[in-house]
Amino acid sequence: MRLAVLAAALMAASSCLHLAQAAAPEAQSSTSAAAAIQDDQPGAQDLARWFYAVLTGEIAVNTGHPAVAYTELLKAARDMNSEPLFERATEVAVAAGAPEQALAAVNAWRSARPESLKAQTWAAQLLVALGRNGEAVSAISRSIAITPEPQRPKAILSLAPLFAHVNDPHAALDLAKKSLAPYQAIPQSGVVIGLLQARAGDAKLAFVAASKALVADHGMQAAAALLLQTYTVNPQQADALLQQYFAAKPDDADLRLAWIQAALGQQRDGIALTQAQALSTALPDRAQGWLILGSLQLQQEQILLAQQSLLTYLSLLDKQGGSAANTGSARAYLALADAARKQHDYPQAERWLAQIPAGQESLAVTLQQATILADQDRFKAGLELLDKLPSATPEQQRERLFARAQIYRTAKQYSQAYAVLKTGLTQFGKDPDYVYETAMMAEKADDTAEMETLLRRIIASDTHYQPAYNALGYTLANQDKQLPQALKFVSHALKLSPGNPFVLDSLGWVQFRMGDLKSARVSLEQAYTARQDPEIAAHLAEVLWRQGDKARARKILHEAFERAPHDDVVKAAMQRMDVRF
Repeated sequence: MRLAVLAAALMAASSCLHLAQAAAPEAQSSTSAAAAIQDDQPGAQDLARWFYAVLTGEIAVNTGHPAVAYTELLKAARDMNSEPLFERATEVAVAAGAPEQALAAVNAWRSARPESLKAQTWAAQLLVALGRNGEAVSAISRSIAITPEPQRPKAILSLAPLFAHVNDPHAALDLAKKSLAPYQAIPQSGVVIGLLQARAGDAKLAFVAASKALVADHGMQAAAALLLQTYTVNPQQADALLQQYFAAKPDDADLRLAWIQAALGQQRDGIALTQAQALSTALPDRAQGWLILGSLQLQQEQILLAQQSLLTYLSLLDKQGGSAANTGSARAYLALADAARKQHDYPQAERWLAQIPAGQESLAVTLQQATILADQDRFKAGLELLDKLPSATPEQQRERLFARAQIYRTAKQYSQAYAVLKTGLTQFGKDPDYVYETAMMAEKADDTAEMETLLRRIIASDTHYQPAYNALGYTLANQDKQLPQALKFVSHALKLSPGNPFVLDSLGWVQFRMGDLKSARVSLEQAYTARQDPEIAAHLAEVLWRQGDKARARKILHEAFERAPHDDVVKAAMQRMDVRF
């Protein structure tokens, strides 16, 4: 950078020298022309002085005398009215830890060149760094004003990091609002303010800002990214707007992956699956997309499709030089093993597990091996395998209890699974996740009274633990008792996790039990759109059946039965509707 600036100064001096030399012949033939040239062009003494100042400044920088360098460079910048030299003087002051001197250089620069965008940008950065936000407003606004109109949206977006340098989020937001006030009509201004609103803890306002910007410009990546950052505010609305974005930008793989992750975070697996399919179609060479797709297909019991996707992932990983020992490949082998197990191909399942290097996903591998043994009526051998898991720390002890309970649960021995988890309540009774899992297993073991007790214990200690509110509300509705309280619990769960299909399912079921079929259908349709879960399908089918839409009810219930023929909720719906497949 220093050499570049010096070169620029030397080029300026050389240019002036060439002009003087070109004028010399005319000076010999015309005294008046020579006088004019002397008025317009610097003399040899001036050129020498400028060159000396620049050279002295750069030597001073390189020999550790920044104050001398700053003085000489700023003097030369003023004499030559040189933008590169003003910037160099500013850089020297900043590097020397003298922001006030840097600002003085910038102010001289702005005075000499009021239309310089670089000067205004430097002024804004220095004023923000010095905490002089009031003065920074005019510099920021001026920098936007002198930016050519077609480039203003991009310039406004580029200001987001500058505002973020203000330590106080609310002060940063105030600075942005004042600076961008003249440019509110430009959607990018709303996105910048929305980013700062999110930083200040107001996700709802940030979501609104992102939504408005995407409506104005369907292809604005910054707005889509902000919408994903605040996705939990309103997942349904976000999904609709993101559909428009990806219609305009179908190849934006990074944001599509972010959408998939956001949807999975709200258990909107149906949305995630659709987007994983779109990603793999649009960018078939993107390995990660196939791993996500295969995992989701397996979860949806699409076994053959899952196997194809996971094998495609491993093939791409190999072609792209990916390590066979990475975390992604280990997850793929685990999923392939699970797919083989579900097809009762236990030797193949074992072969897939053998591909995972020792030490990777050890708990998951051991659990899968134990499940394979249990599936082959070697239940005792499976439990003995789990007994070899480490148990030196509380976390390891907790994991081992979960693993043992999972083996019993897979075998539908719910009472034994509950008994296993119950033994850990004394040690892990303050862990809401552990208590919740124990409560769910109590319900499976037909001890609903104990389940309610455990769930109420969680709620009493943690008013933000959504699963407990949702499960308790659903259970009360399923028992057709305390329906107003059930509605209260589920509504609170939905506030904690908007758009969560399981919570929407519970809400729809409560509304159904209360006789509000219209609201129940809306809630359950939303839940089923987000996740094609067999139990959600069964609930929706019952509501449709009650409303007289028996053809669609039968179709949805049949799809649920094909995916989960042994599911208790599906079987109960079939019995109440008197339907056989």
